[in-house]
Amino acid sequence: MEKILDGKALALQIQQQIKEKIAKKNMEPGLAIILVGDDPASHLYVSKKKKACHDVGISFHEYLLDANIDEKEILDTINFLNKDEHVDAILVQLPLPKKFDTDKVIKSIDIKKDVDGFHPENIENFLKNKSYITPGLPLGILRLLEETKEDLKNKSAVIVSKSKVFSQPMIKILEDRNVKVSLVNPNDKDLKEKTSQANILIVSCGKPFFIKEDMVKKDAIVIDIGTNKIDNDYVVGDVDYSNVFDKVKFITPVPGGVGPMTVAMLLYNTVKLSQNK
Repeated sequence: MEKILDGKALALQIQQQIKEKIAKKNMEPGLAIILVGDDPASHLYVSKKKKACHDVGISFHEYLLDANIDEKEILDTINFLNKDEHVDAILVQLPLPKKFDTDKVIKSIDIKKDVDGFHPENIENFLKNKSYITPGLPLGILRLLEETKEDLKNKSAVIVSKSKVFSQPMIKILEDRNVKVSLVNPNDKDLKEKTSQANILIVSCGKPFFIKEDMVKKDAIVIDIGTNKIDNDYVVGDVDYSNVFDKVKFITPVPGGVGPMTVAMLLYNTVKLSQNK
């Protein structure tokens, strides 16, 4: 049995399906990405999204803005894209430089073009089953869980994260499949006790090798969202992968696990928004 959940291979399958759909239906979906500042990781992520768009036939519109600009310039760019008929989907690459109000920027995106599903109205709609799209990161994780072919019903899941924007949709997706979910703060004093009971452990805390072997239940499914740069060439997850590996039933690698799936789901949601015009 293959223990490694290969997000890269699955993402390529999904991208091939998207490419065929775009060609068959003669679609012209358009994605615009706004990138502010010169954070190397953000530039790397955007370049991967750009390549993926070109590979499947999605028109890519890139707006690179200097970190020294006024917030109004970001809002004006979003306002322009909200009205642009060639753009179906808008993404602001996060994190923004600290001086900007991220919530205000996200709220300025037209909810019909909010491809990440981060707009408060879209999160609310999703939680009420009224949303047209599922936020890309939790959707990508669901697809990875489905790859295990495990019956998720009545399993227990622990999400280690501080992010409400991520955890709220993730909890709903799992609870809709009868998974018993707990959200745990990475600083919780009883963290080890809680994580070691989980059939499914999903970790997003931005701390390299944070989850050790003794914090994981035997035969658990481990989804590692962390991408931590150790130096310029080396990226690791939040889970101590090599020491945890033998104990678990399935695990996502970093890199090559959740990351490629998030990009694939971005393309998937761009096409959905294009169809919903």
